[in-house]
Amino acid sequence: MRGTGGSAGRPSGRTPSKGPTAKRLDLQGVRAVAVLLVALNHARVPGLGGGYVGVDVFFVLSGYFITGLLLREGFGRDRDVFGRISIRGFYARRARRILPAACLTLLATSIAVYVVYDVMRSDFLATKPVLEDGLAASLFFANIHFAASATNYFAQAATTMPSPFQHFWSLSVEEQFYVVWPTVLAVAFFVCRRRRGHDGEAVEDRRRAATWVVGGLIALGCAASLIWSIHDTAADPKVAYFNTPARVWEFGLGAALALHAARWGSRRLPRVPLLLLGWLGLAMIGCAAVTYSGTTGFPGDAALLPDLGTALIILAGMAPARASVNRLLGVKLLAYIGDRSYAFYLWHFPVLIITWQAAGRVLPVGANLLLLAGAFLLSTVTYSVYENPLRFARWLRGWRTAVMVPASMSLSVAAALVTIAFFDSSLAAQASIAERVHVPVLSAQRSQPRPRSLSRSTPIQQVALAVRSVRRGAPLPQAIVPSMQQLERENSYIGYAMPKGCQPLFGNHATGRICRLGDATAKYLVAVVGDSHAGMWMPALEADGRAQRFAVVPLDKPGCILTVIHTNLKGWPCGRWYQWALKEDHALHPVATIVAFQFTTALLSRPQVTTTELRSVLQQVRHAVLLADPPGQSQQPATCISSRHANMRRCSSRVPATYRPLMRAIGRMAARTGHPAIPTLQWFCAKGICPMVIDHTLTLRDESHLTMQYSTELGPVLGSELRPILSRLERG
Repeated sequence: MRGTGGSAGRPSGRTPSKGPTAKRLDLQGVRAVAVLLVALNHARVPGLGGGYVGVDVFFVLSGYFITGLLLREGFGRDRDVFGRISIRGFYARRARRILPAACLTLLATSIAVYVVYDVMRSDFLATKPVLEDGLAASLFFANIHFAASATNYFAQAATTMPSPFQHFWSLSVEEQFYVVWPTVLAVAFFVCRRRRGHDGEAVEDRRRAATWVVGGLIALGCAASLIWSIHDTAADPKVAYFNTPARVWEFGLGAALALHAARWGSRRLPRVPLLLLGWLGLAMIGCAAVTYSGTTGFPGDAALLPDLGTALIILAGMAPARASVNRLLGVKLLAYIGDRSYAFYLWHFPVLIITWQAAGRVLPVGANLLLLAGAFLLSTVTYSVYENPLRFARWLRGWRTAVMVPASMSLSVAAALVTIAFFDSSLAAQASIAERVHVPVLSAQRSQPRPRSLSRSTPIQQVALAVRSVRRGAPLPQAIVPSMQQLERENSYIGYAMPKGCQPLFGNHATGRICRLGDATAKYLVAVVGDSHAGMWMPALEADGRAQRFAVVPLDKPGCILTVIHTNLKGWPCGRWYQWALKEDHALHPVATIVAFQFTTALLSRPQVTTTELRSVLQQVRHAVLLADPPGQSQQPATCISSRHANMRRCSSRVPATYRPLMRAIGRMAARTGHPAIPTLQWFCAKGICPMVIDHTLTLRDESHLTMQYSTELGPVLGSELRPILSRLERG
């Protein structure tokens, strides 16, 4: 648009001013670069570990374009008339731009999830959480939903692959921002419109005032958001990544550029330096895409590199030169991809993830690139015959747009809800069958073999029988407990049905309340310290407490494994929890403190570090008793037992090769320090084989956590090992 103040004509010999609403092929090229970076990153292309910064490029571009449209209305298209922002018009345009393609993708993906996850693969444990992701995406709070699940210690148990709806988090952030920003601008321009001027200068005075007000709002908003982003990323990076307030400054950066373009265009920009800065901006985006990875603290100050790079490209295009980067970015191929970038962004991720899920694995890069090509073809068709026709249809105006919003959102919500209902009905049918089956409970018989060591022990009878079934490839029992419905409920919470508040939550909750479980009135007390692998023994310990008349006090915290208990890593405040647990443990004067941690997965290859840190824990708590961690499973139990070709052999695992050496090292350490240790291998494995199902009971709810059913059944056999230890400690 034309500048205000002084001559309305273009300065002689200068390139025409590039306003924020001008058609710029170079920025369509930037869109193409951004979406390709994201897609190639999702396709696991080597060397693009930071390709996710393409989303941040989109945020800056969005702030530039959308704010530019609003400013054009606010400042007025005629230099003699002060404008007015139409909130209704903005949201009508936004709905026609965003909703059709988004709702079509959500509908198709919800149906595909049910067919592939539930019908084809029978991956019951993954199906409902993924459909709930789709429901959150349909209502534009996917970022809040994924931020919550990012702090869930068991989120990985729901599925071994990302959700096909996960990329909708960025669309949710964008729409949440635009719920607020247009209204803020409209109010600012309304206030400036009320300002009195002097005759012919009245309009220009109002525009000048609006420039200062809007500029001040952008500056304050960007500063506050960037400070919060840096703080939140340092405190809890998984949550900060999805946090709208931590992303506002990125939109604000684009908005600041739009304000400059709307008021001054290229007239205050030196063309030659911008020629170099434009290329520098593209290099900054590329540098972030190549050097960043999943371990980079993001967004925080790390997002400055790609965002400022995008800003430099936008500025360079306002005063383009012959050899500028904008010439490269404005080539027809990139502009073609950029025009279809929104549809491609929506389609590429579900195409990848659902195909991987159908194949049961992440496909190699070559296959992923072919999938991206197919997704782009689908995007081209969507753009040509569906997205653009609806966006610019003359008949879809006024009240029809108002009807389209709830209708399209209701359709995508209904797709998620209907498939969830189908899923729940199938689980209910399985649960009714399981309830009719009598399941024997393990008992501590007098003939139960005594464990010889943490690494070598004679299995109990039920495990030995299950291993025989594994070796002959016997079918799984007719009904298995817990049912899939119960298993789904177990995976939706962390605390193994402990009373609310008795266990600190995963994340920033450092302390819980002291709860006496088992025989709450008993004189003797047993404390439990550790992570979720301590909490998973609570059903067994509660049963023991009631039988042997002692109280059980959980002092465990999910996520605080051996390698993080002594320090406060970003987002893992285990040091504060550990100090709280030690203080409470000493204040309670327990007859014994059971110590149990996850030390059989990532830590298997680090026995020296594991035993050193474990020794520190055993020496700091009162009357420590080590409860060994079982070997776990190499695959998701729910997925295995629900597959069409499941049998006892398929649904079993070998004891990891590193398990016994680690157990021997821990056993020697416990013997040297004089701390009792309870083996667990005999309750899960025999002759190197670990069945998923013992009798009719599923032992684990994911690769490493006990089901509540099996934990409860292990109460008597755990009690027989614990009883002499407690008697000896009482006498001591």
